[in-house]
Amino acid sequence: MARTAFIQTRDHQPYSPSGAVAARGFELLGWEVHLFERAELDQLSLEPGALVVGGAGTVRVALERLGVPIPEPPNLPRELEPFWGRRVWATTPAELRTAGSFPVFVKPGAAYKLFEGRVLRRPQDLEALLAPREGFPQVTDDTPLEAQDALSFASEWRVFVTRGVVQGISHYAGDPLRFPAANVIRMAVGAWRGAPAGYAVDVGVTDDSRTILVEVNDGYSLGHGGLVADLYARLLLARWDELVLGRR
Repeated sequence: MARTAFIQTRDHQPYSPSGAVAARGFELLGWEVHLFERAELDQLSLEPGALVVGGAGTVRVALERLGVPIPEPPNLPRELEPFWGRRVWATTPAELRTAGSFPVFVKPGAAYKLFEGRVLRRPQDLEALLAPREGFPQVTDDTPLEAQDALSFASEWRVFVTRGVVQGISHYAGDPLRFPAANVIRMAVGAWRGAPAGYAVDVGVTDDSRTILVEVNDGYSLGHGGLVADLYARLLLARWDELVLGRR
């Protein structure tokens, strides 16, 4: 019996280009594809063989319905520290204010997508981060943050990995002709022994031509980034089955 992929929609169309690519990919794999609006999520029949593709919040709700703990964002795995290429440390807004070390790149230390990672170039940028935003949790002086030395990247790339094998790479920022070093990517992928079954590695080429790790992203809700449809579907499927069915 064919398995079912539920694809989130908005106004009766896939919620994003990634949703459309996923729908095509699962069709190519011989799956049944059903579209659903976010308000219909609670009515879906989420038997273990089904899979949900949508925004990160939608997929997390679906996983919670199935009793699956939501993974912590991997960001910069300790196993990949040799590829970080800069200092990384835990801090809080209060500690940053006291240290006064700007510029610095910051991202949430625990709360998933509390805000997008950004470079704080001056104290005023830190105060802007603490300003209330409608619809978002408040960032306070004691909110855990991950801080990094601010770097300038000549180009940035996303590498897609399924079960330890690189499936594709796409450029997303900077000079598209400043290519990352393939041997560094191979070493980083091979070094992450605790990697999910499906994920993406973001790498950057620095102004002095080093290839270093930007961050890694879990594959349970990941944009297609130019990855062809069937390979994208297989990446999503590998991570879903690992989380829901315990398959590697």
